Amino acid sequence: AGHIQAVLGGHLLETGDPEVVASFDVDQLLDYRGRRPAMVFDTNRWVEYDDPTMLLHRLTDRDGQTYYVLTGPEPDYQWERVIEAIRELVVRLVVALGVTLVVHTHGIPMAVPHTRPVGMTAHATDASLIGDTVSPFGRVQVPGSIGALLEMRLGESGHQAVGFAIHVPHYLAGAEWAEGALAALNAVVDVTGLNLPNDDLVLRARSNQQAIAASASRFFKLPADQVFE
Repeated sequence: AGHIQAVLGGHLLETGDPEVVASFDVDQLLDYRGRRPAMVFDTNRWVEYDDPTMLLHRLTDRDGQTYYVLTGPEPDYQWERVIEAIRELVVRLVVALGVTLVVHTHGIPMAVPHTRPVGMTAHATDASLIGDTVSPFGRVQVPGSIGALLEMRLGESGHQAVGFAIHVPHYLAGAEWAEGALAALNAVVDVTGLNLPNDDLVLRARSNQQAIAASASRFFKLPADQVFE
């Protein structure tokens, strides 16, 4: 929801100097007819294909600290095999570089307005990683995701993992919500101590919020500078 992962991942790759260090065979993982990749047809021939990829990138923060970002579509198939492959990568990074924490972010649609501070639900393999954060949920059953299963499997194998589910206004679930991506970035910074770039995302979030406010004012016939809650 809110394209939180896509916006945050794209921001980090665009503002850093990423190097691909691992890739996954997406032909084994995706249902192409369920999520058809985009192609470009120009007059009388096909000229472009948006080739789906799932890649692990190595980056450095503004202090020179190395970190890794995994980007790509959620696999339709072979979740357990993908998770085991990621776990093996984590083990290698722990041994080689002392990497000790895996962080996952995503958006979930909620009945909240875009005019309020961004909310989130934090979860982790070790409660000390998220401090006294209060969850709005008790014990609930929800549709699974590979990110949630990865966090659980990493915890079962003794690795630390933490996740942040950004509360996206339900009417923005299918749109880009950069404010939510910025909140996810801040949460990652808080839990990891990384010095990640945020200037471009701050500007993008401001512009995005202005566009949302303008759209809302037209829909509800409100003055352009008036907000609603």
